[in-house]
Amino acid sequence: MSDPFYGLRCRPGNLAVIVQDEPECQANIGQVVRVLKPSLDFPDELGFHWEIQPLSGQPSPVVISSRANKSVNREVVYDLGPRAHLDAWLRPLLDESEQYEETNRAEDQPIRKELCEAVI
Repeated sequence: MSDPFYGLRCRPGNLAVIVQDEPECQANIGQVVRVLKPSLDFPDELGFHWEIQPLSGQPSPVVISSRANKSVNREVVYDLGPRAHLDAWLRPLLDESEQYEETNRAEDQPIRKELCEAVI
């Protein structure tokens, strides 16, 4: 079965840490979040985005962009709600079994010579 999230850092349900953010939202770096689902609000050329939920219980900065008369207005608001975040800017918090699974996939393992000889 194919993994639809292959090549991404996070998966739905993961806990993750924000490791990078917009200049106006640098206060979010280090915040723990829950990865909810893919965000469909961004074109592919901007990178894969997740909908995330901050877990701190404290309002945190979010950039809200809007278009008016061919210009883009950016406003920073502080809230507790879910928001979109770039996958590359998140670092998943994996338990040991998940780390083992991630680093020991069959396609990543070297082919052992004795297995090849047994097939011949």
